[in-house]
Amino acid sequence: MSGSSGQIKGWCPGALRPMRSGDGLIVRVRLTGGDLIPDRAAALAEAARRFGNGLVDLTSRANLQMRGVSDDTLQPLLDRLAELSLLDASAAAEQVRNVIASPLAGLDPSAPIDIQPLIRALELRLIGNERFHFLPAKFGFLLDGGGVLPLDGVEADIALRAEVDGHFRLEAGGETLGWVRAEEALEAALGVAERFLALRQPDERRMRDLVGRIPLPSPQWGGSTRSGGVGWEAEDVGVPTPPRPLADPPPPGEGKDQSRLAGSHPAGFFTAAAPFGRLDAGQLEGLAAIAARHGATLRLTPWRSILLAPLAVDVTTQVSSLGLVVDPGDPRLAIAACPGSPSCLSGEAPAQADAARLAPVLAGFVERGASVHVSGCAKGCARRAPASITLVGQGGRYGIAFDADSKAPAETEPMSLGELMAFLTKRLTENSFKSSDHV
Repeated sequence: MSGSSGQIKGWCPGALRPMRSGDGLIVRVRLTGGDLIPDRAAALAEAARRFGNGLVDLTSRANLQMRGVSDDTLQPLLDRLAELSLLDASAAAEQVRNVIASPLAGLDPSAPIDIQPLIRALELRLIGNERFHFLPAKFGFLLDGGGVLPLDGVEADIALRAEVDGHFRLEAGGETLGWVRAEEALEAALGVAERFLALRQPDERRMRDLVGRIPLPSPQWGGSTRSGGVGWEAEDVGVPTPPRPLADPPPPGEGKDQSRLAGSHPAGFFTAAAPFGRLDAGQLEGLAAIAARHGATLRLTPWRSILLAPLAVDVTTQVSSLGLVVDPGDPRLAIAACPGSPSCLSGEAPAQADAARLAPVLAGFVERGASVHVSGCAKGCARRAPASITLVGQGGRYGIAFDADSKAPAETEPMSLGELMAFLTKRLTENSFKSSDHV
C-alpha cells in the first residue's frame, strides 16, 4: 500500500492522503466515534515518536493528527496503522468517514438513545455506497445521543440529535428539517445527503451553502411541507412521519456543562484537555497508562480533549502531572489557536506559542466572558466563528480586530508581541475589548 507525497493543500488530511506542512507531513487518523482503547493509544504514541516529530494534534472532529512525518517514514507509519486496524481500504473511504459522535456513546445510561450502533453503521453505509464518495471533503455528519454530554454548539452538515422522547431531531446546515424515529434515523440522514448531491451547485461545498440558496420549509413531522423549500419534499429525503403531535425542541444550550471541558465529572468520566489541542507522544502515552490502570477507555472529543471513562476514582493529580489542562476555568480553554509558523506553511506568526505567552493577560478578558482567537494567518483554521478578540499573524506581528473573524480587516497597525501585550493590558484596565469601545 503506497502513500501520498502530500504535495497538494486545502483539504482535511488523512492517512492515505496526508498534507504537507511546515514541519513535514500531517497524517490524520480517523477514529470511529473517537474511541481509542489504551493499548491502541499507546501504540499511536509510539508511532508518533518513531515516524513523526512526536507531536499530536486533536481535531474538532474528534480525530488525531501526527505531525512531522517524512516521505521516508510515511509508508512504515501506514503499515503500522494497518496493523492496528486504523487504515481504510482507500483514500475515498477514509475521506467520507466524517462522523462526529457523542464521546460517551454506549457509556452514558442517561442518554435517551444509545447511538453507538449507529456510528459504525453510518460509516459503513458511507463507505459502501460510492455515490457518497462524491460528497465534498469537509462535508460531515453528527450523531448526538444527548445525556450528560450533549454536542450543543458542535456543527455538522447533517446532524441527528437525540431528544428526551426517544426521537432524533434532523438538522441540515444547522437548521431543523424535521423529527424522526430512532429506527428510521439513518435512512433519513442519508436521504438528506442524497438530496445535497442532487441539488448542489459545483461551488457549494457545505450544506449551509445549499440551504442558503434553497431555504428549508418550516419543520414538521416528516421533515418538510409541500408549500415551500423546493427540492426538500419529504418523499425525496426519506423522512418518516411519526404518528403523534410535534414536540418542541429543547432550548439552545440546555444540558451544557462547563466541566465537560476539563477535569472530573460526577457522571464518572474525566476530561484531559490539551492546550490549544496539542499534546506530545509522552502525554498520550501517559493518558493511556492511566486509563489502563483504572479499567477505562479513551474517547476523543470535538472540544480537542480526551475523555477517560468510566472512572470510579479522581485522576486529577495523575493527569495534571502530564502537563495537561485539568481546570475547567483555565483561560487557555477559551483561546482558539492554530499551530502557526513554522509548523504551518501559511503561518505568518507562531500562533500557539504566542497564545501561551499572551494567556496571562488574555485570562482577564476570558473572565469577563470574552472569546479569543489567535490565528497564524487570515485563514482562521482554528475558529470559523467571530471572536471577541481576534489576533491575526502578519509578517511576524499581529493585527487585532474585535467582534470579528480572522478575515476581518485589522483595527490597528500590526503589533509585535510586546506591543500587543501592552495594548491588551491597557484595554483590560479600561475594561474595553469590544469594537465599539475601541473605535
